[in-house]
Amino acid sequence: MWSASASLLSLLFLLLLPQPSLLYSLRNCTRDFHDSSEVFCDSSELTTIPQGIPKTVTYLTAAANHIVTIRESDFNGFTKLETLVLAKNYIKHIENGAFSDLFALNKLNLMHNKLTKLTDNMFEGLTNLTVLVLKNNKIKSISPLCFKPLGKLQKLDMSFNMLVNNSDVVNIVSHCPSLKVLDLIKFRFGVFRKNISVIGDTLLQSCSRLTDLKLTQNALTELSESSLRTMTRLTNLSIESNRLSIIPPTIRNMSSLIQLSFDSNQILKLQCSDFLNLQSLRKISLNYNRISTFKSCVFQDLQNLRELYLENNFISQLDGTISNSLPNLAVFNVSENHLRSIEKHTFFNMSHLTVLNLKSKSATEIQSGGLEGLVGLKRLTFSLNYHSGSVFEGLTLHLEALQELTIQVDKSACVYHALYILHGLKKLRVLSLDTICCLTPSNIFGETPNLINLQITNCVEISPKPELFHPITDLHILNLSHNKMKNLDFLIKANLTKLEKLILANNDLAVINETVFEALPSLKYLDLSGNPFVCDCSNAWFINWTIRNKQVQVVNAYQYRCSSPPTEEGHFLLDFNVQLCWEFTGFLCFISTSALVLVTLLSSFTYHFLRWQLVYGFYLLLAFLYDSKKKRQGCPDIYDAFVSYNVHDEDWVYKELLPELEEVQGWRLCLHHRDFQPGTAAPHSQFHQNAIYSSRKTLCVISRRYLQSEWCSREIQMARYGLTQVQSRFSPGSVQVYRTYLSWTQAQSHKGLFWENVRRALECGNEPTDNHNPLTANV
Repeated sequence: MWSASASLLSLLFLLLLPQPSLLYSLRNCTRDFHDSSEVFCDSSELTTIPQGIPKTVTYLTAAANHIVTIRESDFNGFTKLETLVLAKNYIKHIENGAFSDLFALNKLNLMHNKLTKLTDNMFEGLTNLTVLVLKNNKIKSISPLCFKPLGKLQKLDMSFNMLVNNSDVVNIVSHCPSLKVLDLIKFRFGVFRKNISVIGDTLLQSCSRLTDLKLTQNALTELSESSLRTMTRLTNLSIESNRLSIIPPTIRNMSSLIQLSFDSNQILKLQCSDFLNLQSLRKISLNYNRISTFKSCVFQDLQNLRELYLENNFISQLDGTISNSLPNLAVFNVSENHLRSIEKHTFFNMSHLTVLNLKSKSATEIQSGGLEGLVGLKRLTFSLNYHSGSVFEGLTLHLEALQELTIQVDKSACVYHALYILHGLKKLRVLSLDTICCLTPSNIFGETPNLINLQITNCVEISPKPELFHPITDLHILNLSHNKMKNLDFLIKANLTKLEKLILANNDLAVINETVFEALPSLKYLDLSGNPFVCDCSNAWFINWTIRNKQVQVVNAYQYRCSSPPTEEGHFLLDFNVQLCWEFTGFLCFISTSALVLVTLLSSFTYHFLRWQLVYGFYLLLAFLYDSKKKRQGCPDIYDAFVSYNVHDEDWVYKELLPELEEVQGWRLCLHHRDFQPGTAAPHSQFHQNAIYSSRKTLCVISRRYLQSEWCSREIQMARYGLTQVQSRFSPGSVQVYRTYLSWTQAQSHKGLFWENVRRALECGNEPTDNHNPLTANV
């Protein structure tokens, strides 16, 4: 019976839960935190485009999977999709019309696949496509009409393929009149049969209309001085991942250039004439070279330069060179170098600088005044080498406009002096502390009340206190990943009611408590990847909530795995059968409810039908206990009789009864109003009980008032129970218990006879001889 009831209860519970069709956490996919119309299905071991993706998405990526074929029905109804990324799969075949519903698609990325041929109807429907990436396939041929639907195509990346006919390129250009960028890196036909080492004067002569040129991942060591002179419309030039040791002179005087990149070459130094007459240049990227020093004259003509990137070089020192040469610079990234110190006045004249990255590979000392002049700085990243507990002592920023701050130490350190760093940063919105772990004092964020994004990562182990977060109640994003935290109890009282995004990846969280999420009413995004979950009923609530809640997206939830118990190790967390937990809970509910019903019925029955028997038994028990106590103590009777009467009959007792029985007959009587000892701790009922059991007889003065009195009723009941115990004081048969009733109203003319009968009744062991005496009332 209980099994059927438990199953019924479980079924009812499951029916009341939200239906799976309303899932917020997508299987194998993740919604973007800031924009729910962007969906990510990368690295999920997919073999086909997953079902259940909302048709309203604008951005979809399913890269790094095992998809082989794009079917005609895979993207039916995705009329709002603007960007589609299918890179790093095993796609060999795309069915005709597979993209026919993608009217809004702007970007299609099919790089790193196994395509060998582009057919006529492959791109049907992509009339608004502007960017197509087919890099790193095995394309050998292109059908003549393949690119006809792509009239708006502006950028095509066909690098790293196996085309054998020049006519294929002609077919592309003839159907794409809007094409501005054509990437043919490492082609295997014509002059591109081998990697290029030198570009001469004539090789690119016919490309005068190009606005963007990429010569990436070749073996270029030199460009002739006139190799790019015909490209008067060129605005973006990228010569990355080659072997250049100097900036090629051919770029000088190219006044149309806006962006220039020489990343990942072998450039050793910068010359004063390298960027001559490039007045329009706004961005230079020289990352991953071997530059160690440069003179102020290098940037003398770059008065409009806004972004300069020198990441991963060998720069050891910054002085006033940048400050004097680039007063309008807005972004300066010199991270991953070997900066030893930041001297005073290094950035003195750079009031327009908004982004500065000084993260270094070696110990960096920021001297007093080293950051002066950065009045407009909004984003700052720097790293320090941990020498002692006072690593932050004396370091103050005084950057009132700062909105984002990232600090990194080379090993776990305590921020005993961090309060000085944050002093005055009232506008700070984003704070990232990497390997900074001892969050003391508790009011460390008192100077930054406007924080909305906080990251504390890579600590050996931290246990934050709720008070730490009280000054930053507007926090929207909190990242506490890689900290070996074992519980989230601190969040319950942290008062983070506006928190929307919580990242807790790679900690030691085994069980997720429901109470935590009750304290985070605004939560929308939760990342618990890489935690050692327990797969048993202690996580049943979390598993069910992850699958069925419609507010919080639990990122990569379907990839979470169990770490314990041993029988579940390695299994997926969301595959754990929580129904067994509900059935057990249902059984407990059934047992508890049944027990409650039985107790209620038994109590009702007892109250209505057995209450007086229980009262009788209670007093009988008291009598037994009291008599046993007296027997052990060997106490003799103190009174001849206890007189039980109602207060309204007190006149008759004192005027008639007492004078006759005490003064005339000489009996010793016990009366409550006379013999109660003031000051004793015994309650009223205890006194009556003692009086009854200390008297040989009980004399009840019964009247109408007496019968209506609750206390009098209790006294007569105790007297009856007490009399039944008298026999236990003597040997069996020596004494009998008598109950004699005498009527005063019938004795008005025979008072003497009445009192004689009372005397005979009080005499121990003497029963009145005439049971039919006219003074005796028959009851």
